[in-house]
Amino acid sequence: MLLLVVALIVPALGARPGFHSTGTLEWRDCGVGDSWISVKQFNINPSPIVVPGDMTVSLEGAITHKLEDQVSLDVVFEKSLLGRFTRVPCKNDVGTCHYTDPCKFLKVFEDKGTCPPQLTANGLPCTCPFSPDKLHMPPSKFTVTSISDAWKFLASGEYHVKITMNDKHTKQIRGCMETYLTIGVK
Repeated sequence: MLLLVVALIVPALGARPGFHSTGTLEWRDCGVGDSWISVKQFNINPSPIVVPGDMTVSLEGAITHKLEDQVSLDVVFEKSLLGRFTRVPCKNDVGTCHYTDPCKFLKVFEDKGTCPPQLTANGLPCTCPFSPDKLHMPPSKFTVTSISDAWKFLASGEYHVKITMNDKHTKQIRGCMETYLTIGVK
């Protein structure tokens, strides 16, 4: 009975334990020990995030180690269904997936020869390798004009996303970001 009371009261009091609440989402840097990337502040507006549409993103953090092909990414992507988060399976590199070469997804910017202007305006790179540096992006507007077929399964709702960066050689966690957010799909 006590667990039921706690489960009902905690959401009413604000963020989940260990998470920061920005009013539009809950997030935490879940890195441990020797993290190579850390997040100190993160926010996305509006809430819910509506796609396609405009959103404003801000970020503060740091990269403390040169990042290139020595890392892998594990993404846990879950949707709230009937009050319980259920994993979305990996399909076409979308969902709960393991990526042995996360840099390959950024090659699209390399092929175009440009990064999004919101990143370049703030000195943030968008292709590998990433050098040690501070990460600072004040509130910046991004526009999502359409959703790719791989994301068509996405429906309005509450989501939990956890991204873990791992050292391929030692298997140690070198960075982790976790968030709960609400998405509305047009």
